[in-house]
Amino acid sequence: MARYVIANRRAGKFSAAAKAASRAEVATALATMPFATIIHDTDPDDPLARRVMVIEADAGAMATHRVGLPPDVIVEPEIIHYREWVPPRDVVPFRRQEAAPAAVGEAPFVIRVTGGGQQLPFATVKLYVRGFGSTVEVTGQTDAAGQVPFRIPPGHQPSVAVVAPLSAFWSVVVRGAGLQQVIECPPLPFDGSLGWWHQALGIDRVSSADGSGIRVGVADTGLGPHPDLAHSVAVGAFVDGDVLGADQTLDVDSHGTHVAGTIGARPTNPGMYSGIAPGCELFAARVFPSAEAGASNADIANAIDALSRTHGVDLINLSLGAAVPSEVVHDAIIDAAERGTLCLCAAGNDAGPVNYPAAFPEAIAVSALGLAGWGPPGSLSASRLPMDASLFGRENLYAANFTSHGPQVLCGAPGVGIIATVPDRHGTVGLYAVMDGTSMATPVTCGALAVVLSRDPGYQAMPRDIGRSQAARGILRAILRDVGLPLPTAAGGSHLQDKLLYSGTRYREGWSWPPM
Repeated sequence: MARYVIANRRAGKFSAAAKAASRAEVATALATMPFATIIHDTDPDDPLARRVMVIEADAGAMATHRVGLPPDVIVEPEIIHYREWVPPRDVVPFRRQEAAPAAVGEAPFVIRVTGGGQQLPFATVKLYVRGFGSTVEVTGQTDAAGQVPFRIPPGHQPSVAVVAPLSAFWSVVVRGAGLQQVIECPPLPFDGSLGWWHQALGIDRVSSADGSGIRVGVADTGLGPHPDLAHSVAVGAFVDGDVLGADQTLDVDSHGTHVAGTIGARPTNPGMYSGIAPGCELFAARVFPSAEAGASNADIANAIDALSRTHGVDLINLSLGAAVPSEVVHDAIIDAAERGTLCLCAAGNDAGPVNYPAAFPEAIAVSALGLAGWGPPGSLSASRLPMDASLFGRENLYAANFTSHGPQVLCGAPGVGIIATVPDRHGTVGLYAVMDGTSMATPVTCGALAVVLSRDPGYQAMPRDIGRSQAARGILRAILRDVGLPLPTAAGGSHLQDKLLYSGTRYREGWSWPPM
């Protein structure tokens, strides 16, 4: 049995009658599917809201049945979207597994992680072992003594270790057959509210009013808890076709809290990094069921609808992606745009074609830039430099070696070595950690656009319709600047152009719209 998502179209339905008729077609279609088993049915009381169902059905029966369905009924396979861990570019795991305890009498391969001369508990360690022409990724977590034992598969040898501390220290990568078993992580710099990602945007100081009046939604792994995000609104969790309450929004990983903090963190301790738009109204939805599982197209569509319809956000950050398009998600993005909401999406981290939903023309696709020299030698962030010299631009900026590329990319933004909030864990509060990815570049862009929109009274006075989202897109295009990087082509190569849409935004306190 295969899993499918059924939903009605809302995009292009501008009257209550048209929306209601589209919604009614789902019930009509379902009545003709006796072979389907309903997993979950999101059937809102609001008769104009989207109905989304997750079902199981025989693939052959569904393929035959889909041909005659009403035009406003979308039926597609469940499509899982991921927020990707970005390994070093020279490491391609053949398969992944969790660390297994050593057998009786077997000496495990033990890695000990330290930082600042102290052991670092709760650090994630990914050990890559090679043998028989393949690479296996084995993952473990350090204990209270900062140690994690690994059982090495027969015929394999440790070759690369990547360590990601819980917080406060750089992630590092160690290579070589004589892999060190004691790995020291340098401390992160906490010397003010501005990082290189702020400075690349032209921010020389942060104001608590930056982003004021703009509503920003985040659909990700959840939110917090974190004291610097206490002002955020928990929208709820959208999981397996179900809609759960606000108390289920808590982060099941760290990714969503990092994304939200990059946009709108309000530091409560000195030295911590501010969000780019700390004055914005931040709304968070969880669409990932766990730290390991991906987010389904049904849940992403439900979250977009809730953020746009219920909470009236101006921008939605989607730091997630899939290799294949989802018609349900696409319809939700178009429907949101027609309601005045613009979706900004991560281009992807596989150095290949742009992922979906970023590749949809109604979305903003964002790729990742790095700053040469940021991140100490041996850090994972320092490994993101491209091999192609043409991918280095002005001001020491470069296109990250993992970033996906293609003609759908509108802009690049800082996405390497971004330090932001991660959830309170293990009795410690106010944590900050470093991450890399187009997942980080997207909230940088989202936060920067929120600031510029907050200073544009003409935009804020616009009605919440397609004109508003188109205006936000136009404003973003207008404030992009050339940083001397090649514009990727559809074939995956690159060519140089005089004027490129390949940076974040530049603005300063008192800056007015439009630019002179």
